[in-house]
Amino acid sequence: MSKQLPTQYARLVAGLLLALPLAGFVLLWQRYAVNVPKWDDHALRHFLLLADQAPTLSDKLYQFVKQHNEHRIAYDRIIAWLDYQLTGKLNFRHLMVVGNLSLLGLLLVFVSVLRRAGRPLLYAVPVACLLFNLSQWENMYWGMAALQNFSIMLWVVGAVYYLSYTNRLTTAIGLAVLATLTSGNGLLVWPIGALILFLRLAQPHSTRRPLVTWLLVSGGAIGLYFIGFTKPGDIAYVQASIGTLLGGWFAFMGATAQIVPVTSSLRLCTLLGGLMVLGALVVIGWSGLTHRQAIGRSFRWLAVHPKKRAIASGAVLPPATLFFWGTALFLLITGLVVARARVGFGADLLITSRYKPYSLTLLALLYTYAVVWLGGQLGQWTMRLGILAGLLVGWLSYLSFLDETIWWRHWLLTNQFNWRYSTNRPVEQVDSVTRQYLEPAPAFYTDALSVLFGPVQGSVVPVQVDSSAAGYRITNESLLADPTRGPDAGAYVVARSAKRTYLFPVWQTVVSPVSARFMPGRLFKPGFHADFTRYELAKDTYALHVLIVDPGQPYRLYPTNKTLTSAGPPPDTTSKNW
Repeated sequence: MSKQLPTQYARLVAGLLLALPLAGFVLLWQRYAVNVPKWDDHALRHFLLLADQAPTLSDKLYQFVKQHNEHRIAYDRIIAWLDYQLTGKLNFRHLMVVGNLSLLGLLLVFVSVLRRAGRPLLYAVPVACLLFNLSQWENMYWGMAALQNFSIMLWVVGAVYYLSYTNRLTTAIGLAVLATLTSGNGLLVWPIGALILFLRLAQPHSTRRPLVTWLLVSGGAIGLYFIGFTKPGDIAYVQASIGTLLGGWFAFMGATAQIVPVTSSLRLCTLLGGLMVLGALVVIGWSGLTHRQAIGRSFRWLAVHPKKRAIASGAVLPPATLFFWGTALFLLITGLVVARARVGFGADLLITSRYKPYSLTLLALLYTYAVVWLGGQLGQWTMRLGILAGLLVGWLSYLSFLDETIWWRHWLLTNQFNWRYSTNRPVEQVDSVTRQYLEPAPAFYTDALSVLFGPVQGSVVPVQVDSSAAGYRITNESLLADPTRGPDAGAYVVARSAKRTYLFPVWQTVVSPVSARFMPGRLFKPGFHADFTRYELAKDTYALHVLIVDPGQPYRLYPTNKTLTSAGPPPDTTSKNW
């Protein structure tokens, strides 16, 4: 009994520590997630319309696999179609839930790797902290992005796991097909899977059949993917030098470091990414040299009939090494491709939240490989330091990205307002197609309509108005409307003309986590700015006001005594394949 108590205690501690980042993730999502489409989300609504209008079954099926930019997003469309069929409306919070659950599946894959190496559940805590934190905010709260950017990680890493550790080829093929139908970089799973199956030829009693089957299926899947494929016409690639490309690649892979409160986060991301890429390549190179006999054996046995092979065991690559190679190659190649396509537009773009799953997963992979191969006290200390670092990452992510998370919710809801109230009266203007497929999210402004469309009262809020070719910025240096008092609390800019009223979110001024003494309640200080593009305002002259939302208090609309004249949106020349 005395021997069981420490084990039970350790399991309890491990369970509590694992639950901590998951619970924080769920609570934050529940507080700020809202059922409003953003950008490509509208393509899913349009897909539902086209699928309903398709006259034949083949036409309907084509709508599921139709190209979307450079991707085939059949998985996203299947989930959206199921949600619509089951609930009667397309709900983007449901899409977020399904996408976010992929992170749980990804965690379970890492747990399985650790358990196969004989490591207790406590060793998985750093992985949970890396996967479930507010660094992921953009994908967390964006339906289509959650489905695509989180799910692709699960499908590819899951396929690599089954190919490395098991003989369940059918399961691995199913995951690879899902990867192909989720995101363009899912195509990488086919050559990576072929490499793993080739390296497993060195194992006793292995046959070429899994490799041949995989190659045949991959040829069909890749061929079908590119049938009718056309390069999107509005995607431009800026040629970058080798040095710029490497810097962008390193920044992409090290984007996790953006949480650290330093002045030059891009430089720190580049440094961390360089170390992570170097570490991954060193592990691949060193393990390749260590297991060169097994690799050579795979080459020799590729041409030898299984019945003629020596049954005696020989050098083989351990499953953990195969798993590391496959996952690392997927992450590193994806990062290099994205860097090549995007670094010409500025390296800062490569450390945005939507790309962070690759950096966080690579960190989790490096940690997992370390504790799998390091035994004894060194492995235990690596685990303990990993837990401390993981918890620190979680807390810093909350402090670093809380303002962006709040702004994201406010931006979505104010966009919903601007779509639905297109006159200067508090009457919704919704087209029949939108009403058929979408249910408007409950919003704070519903109770504030009499204020938004009513007389302006109170003292003047001083603001400065600046315009540029891109749009407008409204700046204040004195007002503090604390956005932590509620999910919709804070200040909003209202632009009113004789024809219509617009509502825009603001960025409340923040201090660094260090200045806030690492407490969320100290993050915000007086002052705000609001940015919106020329696409968002119709041609007119607008009076600017400030709406204050404070839970438990009446809505207040203050004058600024400033106006803004908009020439209207420029013509939209972009082309879409969806």
